[in-house]
Amino acid sequence: MTESLKFNMLRDTVQELIDWLFFRAHYDYRRVINKYSHALTRPMSDLNRLAHITPYLLTKSMQLSGAACLILDQESGNYLVRAGEREAKFLEGTTWPANSLLLQELVRQKKEISLLDVKGRLPEAKSSQLVNELQALKSALVIPSISDSEYFKTPTLIAVLCLGQKLSGKKFSADEISFLTTLANQATIAIEYAFIFEELKANQERVIRSEKLAAIGVTTAGVAHELKNPLTYVSTVAQVLPRKWDDPQFRESVNQTLPAEVQRMQLIVEGLLDYSRTKELALKPLDLTKVIDKTVALLAYEIKKYRINIKKEYQQTSEANGDQNRLLQVFMNLLTNAVQALGEKGGEIVINCRNSAGNIEVNIFDNGPGIAPENMTKIFDPFFTTKEAGTGLGLPICKKIIAEHHGTINVNSVLGKGTAVIVVIPLVSN
Repeated sequence: MTESLKFNMLRDTVQELIDWLFFRAHYDYRRVINKYSHALTRPMSDLNRLAHITPYLLTKSMQLSGAACLILDQESGNYLVRAGEREAKFLEGTTWPANSLLLQELVRQKKEISLLDVKGRLPEAKSSQLVNELQALKSALVIPSISDSEYFKTPTLIAVLCLGQKLSGKKFSADEISFLTTLANQATIAIEYAFIFEELKANQERVIRSEKLAAIGVTTAGVAHELKNPLTYVSTVAQVLPRKWDDPQFRESVNQTLPAEVQRMQLIVEGLLDYSRTKELALKPLDLTKVIDKTVALLAYEIKKYRINIKKEYQQTSEANGDQNRLLQVFMNLLTNAVQALGEKGGEIVINCRNSAGNIEVNIFDNGPGIAPENMTKIFDPFFTTKEAGTGLGLPICKKIIAEHHGTINVNSVLGKGTAVIVVIPLVSN
């Protein structure tokens, strides 16, 4: 070992001791870990929010020139700078390729890489490229977050913590690197949770869309039949109009009938369009009775087919705070269930809509066979169904949508007498 190397090692050791003795107050690691570890290990569904926590806390507590957080984008396989602080702020939103030398080295070494370690300690070409990548990330030190969990099947680099220079000009000590590695390991758990939440949300949205498409498929024939009658009437009027327009009795008949037929078609088409659209939840003031009317129009064929009498009792005087698109799906599910419960025997469905203590309450009652007591506790369980061709997802989806509206849904049923579903949605707040 050369005298120069011995001197450098001694200098580094002395520097670490000085840092520990004189700058310990600046880097109270236990305080930082205690303050932020709970946030980093708790389940969190927002990756962007999660990504901002670590760079923010480290630039503040360790007095860094900047910090950034690279997180795996599962769709592309590359890495996205989801957050940056100070000098690294401008990096936010940029993509870093998975095949970069720096990321490959992090995967291979499974430990931190520092700018000082790279300079002069690796082959020139490799060292030069790593230095360029570190400088592009405004980083003096990068710490990997590598997951060994079953979720990724194989060890996977899921994030990289990129740290700028210390404002004091000092190098990162072994104690600091150990602390940062602990922090990165804790972040790994939180990022895994966020990935799982995102996947569950995406799957949930796919399930909701598939249920909607299935319902549209079932009602298409009925919708076509319901549109056929008013279209036939409009076509007939158009054909005889030139010959009979001077007939007062004909004009009076058209004036009375045509608007109703057009409104009927409009309800069906609007209902179908609203129901089939997929978009972000948007709560706005709306008249629930209009949503219900569109749903009844969509199911008109099945209602007539089974000789079901629909009785509407609309008593509300205020608007609810709701998303028309999603509430259409709720009432489509609920009314379809009621129609199917009555079946070929027919019967009556009563729809009551009224104001109730700061809410709009919708009660849908059918005088069908009711639900067996042993099934009442399972009806909101995913995949539970008593129907031969059912998916068991209708009511769970309804419950989720109503929860998004800060409302409630309950079911009361008496075997042999019928079933009532009560949906409560808050009024528009003043």
